[in-house]
Amino acid sequence: MAAATVLMAQATDYTDKLLVLVNGEGAEQEATITVTEHNGLYDLNLKNFVLMNGESPVPVGNVELKDIQPEEANGAVFLRVVKDITLSEGDAPDVPFWMGPMLGELPVEVTAVLCDGKLRALIDLDLTTQLDQIINVRFGKALVSGTDWHIPNSDFEAWHASAEGYVEPNAWHSFESATGMLAALAGHHIEKSDNGRNGSSCARLLATSIFGIVANGTMTTGRLNAGAMVAADLANHSFLDISLTDTDGNGDPFYVPLTGRPDSLTLWMQFRQKTPNDSHPYASVSAIITDGTPYQDPEDKAYDNVVARAKDNKIGVTGNEWRRISIPFVYTDNHVEPKAILVTVSTNADPGQGSGDDEVLVDDLSLVYNHKLSSLNVEGFSPDVFSYHVNEMALDDIQAQADGKNAYVLKSIETEGNEKRAVVKVYSGDLQACNTYTINFAIDSSISSLSTQQLPAVCYSLGGQRISHPQAGKVCIVRQADGRMVKVVK
Repeated sequence: MAAATVLMAQATDYTDKLLVLVNGEGAEQEATITVTEHNGLYDLNLKNFVLMNGESPVPVGNVELKDIQPEEANGAVFLRVVKDITLSEGDAPDVPFWMGPMLGELPVEVTAVLCDGKLRALIDLDLTTQLDQIINVRFGKALVSGTDWHIPNSDFEAWHASAEGYVEPNAWHSFESATGMLAALAGHHIEKSDNGRNGSSCARLLATSIFGIVANGTMTTGRLNAGAMVAADLANHSFLDISLTDTDGNGDPFYVPLTGRPDSLTLWMQFRQKTPNDSHPYASVSAIITDGTPYQDPEDKAYDNVVARAKDNKIGVTGNEWRRISIPFVYTDNHVEPKAILVTVSTNADPGQGSGDDEVLVDDLSLVYNHKLSSLNVEGFSPDVFSYHVNEMALDDIQAQADGKNAYVLKSIETEGNEKRAVVKVYSGDLQACNTYTINFAIDSSISSLSTQQLPAVCYSLGGQRISHPQAGKVCIVRQADGRMVKVVK
């Protein structure tokens, strides 16, 4: 008989931002989640969890989940749990009581991702029965504030002083904070507008004309350089360099960090030309993802540090109507990792063209991470069809490809009574969305006529996936020939 092998447990503490939403309203705090790996399984423990009721903390306790079967997708380890649990008491000092144990069993749904030494976790606690509340916990600054996956302040609600009497949107910059020998002469080209899409704020870009020379209204997530009198001179550009330590009027650097690989960029625009110009009728949007080393737009040379580009230099006049612009990213084969993004919006696609008083309004800019399947080896597949009926397939035979550059595809087998199905989940790279495809297997009625003595021994992982044989160091469930279910650690 093979001896059971117990592997040494490895515990790692992850300390990061944690956002707690109670019925959609939230408060941010710092917290630590401990992840322990043992025998190929994982435990996850959010200790001393506290809710904020206004200004008053409400001690809840520990959210502990044990023996989670990991799944691997796109270079990451996924920990996925849906079950009922009882919260335990915390051990923080000077806490007179913990509310969690008094709530009894409550449904919890957890999706956690370990990747590149970081933990991102979604923890949803359903307390509708006990307190008429849904608690949504988001752990990791990438989920809390969108850092490294999204562009901050892309709804243009927050603004800071950039020069005497002028403002710029947080995380965005115009000529008010430009560099270059002609920066002082560049003029004023951006302002806050209250004519946003939904009655909120937006950014208004303004072109100007001095002695017949047009200066386009431009803003960027990097920094503008005004280096030449001739508008088309490449000394006039937007740029980023994450090694630079300069900061803007809000104390932020002149670049936006980005480690995700978005599939497209979307934004809403209004574009008006004071004097219609048939030769130069277009506004423009450009987004360049780089490895963070020096880069400028327009380019002054061939750059090998570019990860992807999304450009549209043919955005026509919209008048007073908001138009949604969607621009796909085209990825290079430079084999560099994303570290920053440079987005630039201008009142004209051609430098120094258009007319004075041309204007562009910009609102609700987003980086989009796709989360559908592009292919699935079942008859009649369509990305927008989420349920199928087929003969039974082994999990390894299911071939599923996502349409997102950073999307995660997870496959599992579920059984409920006599029903059996495969479930394919596609998570967006930023974990903000998920699509579920269900493959329902046809039921073979002849199985019910077999006695348990006729059934062969079959192995399953703790996640319900059928496997060919027990694997070293991992727990599995074996259905023996007599029908008994036995837990085995090889």
